[in-house]
Amino acid sequence: MRHGLQDSDDCIMCLQASETLDHILLGCSLSRQVWIILLSRLGLTAVAAHGDVDIFRWWAWARRRVHQSSRKGFDSLIMLTCWVLWKERNARTFRNEAKDARELCLEIRQEADLWLRAGYSTLSSLTAFM
Repeated sequence: MRHGLQDSDDCIMCLQASETLDHILLGCSLSRQVWIILLSRLGLTAVAAHGDVDIFRWWAWARRRVHQSSRKGFDSLIMLTCWVLWKERNARTFRNEAKDARELCLEIRQEADLWLRAGYSTLSSLTAFM
């Protein structure tokens, strides 16, 4: 909005709150759906964020609740999910295209598979459940 690319600062994904980084990545209803789907597949629903919380604080808190052997994979999943959510925000803002939470989870899974095929093995401990 600051750069004149949008008419409103409302979140383009939910239209329920102002668009902030923390909201887009954690607090938005679409983002929360994506996180719940992914975290439930991993048996980690207890670490799901509630509301607009600071992404970095939540990440630090959540990763301490993941088994140490899976933390690098968990960190990668966080980065990958944030990247896909940001791309979705941009697709809606600039191309008027939209995906639902299940489609975004499928995109995350497909991207994780590409990362694995490229040799990034830290995700392997998690992708069996995704």
